[in-house]
Amino acid sequence: MKQLEVNEHFQVVKVELTAGANMKRHIATSDACLIVEEGNALLIYAGETYELGKGETFLIPANEQHMLKIINDFKAWIVLANGAQIKYLEADNIHIN
Repeated sequence: MKQLEVNEHFQVVKVELTAGANMKRHIATSDACLIVEEGNALLIYAGETYELGKGETFLIPANEQHMLKIINDFKAWIVLANGAQIKYLEADNIHIN
């Protein structure tokens, strides 16, 4: 993940993952809007699985656990509140802010 833009209210993070990769179970400390640029992924959230593809968006409320399983090479943007963090809930915790 790479932070692309930030201002006093928002930050935009770029996510790029290859087919077969997983983004481990995590939370964002603010609401997060996921915007898919390319590829397909399964979003596992609130006991449901959603298939996301190019041009689709998904709003994930703050502090809700979720994960991604990548079907095809995947590129997306995540828009979060400035200062929000993405916190992984499994080993190898990584924080983005």
